[in-house]
Amino acid sequence: MADGGHILVVGASSGIGYALAERLASSHAVSAIARRSERLAPLQQLGVKAYAADISDLASIPALLQSIVEAQGPLTGLIYCAGAQKIKPMRSIQALDVEQLYGINLLAPTVMAGQFASRRISSENAVFCAISSIAADRPEPGIVAYSASKAGLNGLIRGLARELGPRRIVGVAPGWIDTEMTQAYPHLYNDAFREKLKKETPAAPATIDGVVKTVLFLMSPAAESITGEIIRVDGGASL
Repeated sequence: MADGGHILVVGASSGIGYALAERLASSHAVSAIARRSERLAPLQQLGVKAYAADISDLASIPALLQSIVEAQGPLTGLIYCAGAQKIKPMRSIQALDVEQLYGINLLAPTVMAGQFASRRISSENAVFCAISSIAADRPEPGIVAYSASKAGLNGLIRGLARELGPRRIVGVAPGWIDTEMTQAYPHLYNDAFREKLKKETPAAPATIDGVVKTVLFLMSPAAESITGEIIRVDGGASL
């Protein structure tokens, strides 16, 4: 990922995706996808090309990526940050919950990766990076379906790395981070939870900035020999 390339950030409305698009805008041509167009307005002021789209509509993804490439050229990087979470015991999980979780966390990145593999869409040495979760390897009560969707994403990353070389495929698995997605569960992720996390984490707990720095490293020439790896960024919480 050299300066001047074209990076697509998927799921750029807030959190990690927004921070990445904002950081990259000063050195790259950046395209950003989010469901809600108003969330992308500040990024547009930085020169980011914004696309409001529902990526759970899998059939629309090929045409969407084609239009993005036609506007700014083939991708040198694609960063998949979109994610969905449902915290429910399995006895309460409904079919719609499963469709939403797997649609955003696994099916959409799978379809995007298929398009990314084409020389029409990405350059030969492009990098695909997906945001996973330490929950993929540590399923807990209440997030079993979510964990399974992220485990599938990890399998996708490893399989793509074997099939799509010399393109590199990497992932980042954060621990708990204070984002809009986690703030939607204040009864679980409260001050007591944060204090417990600090005590049980050997190093500093994960932050958006820490994840952004890791993604940028993995997509840089300094990581040219890294592919098929999912890097944990959790301060050691999963040890």
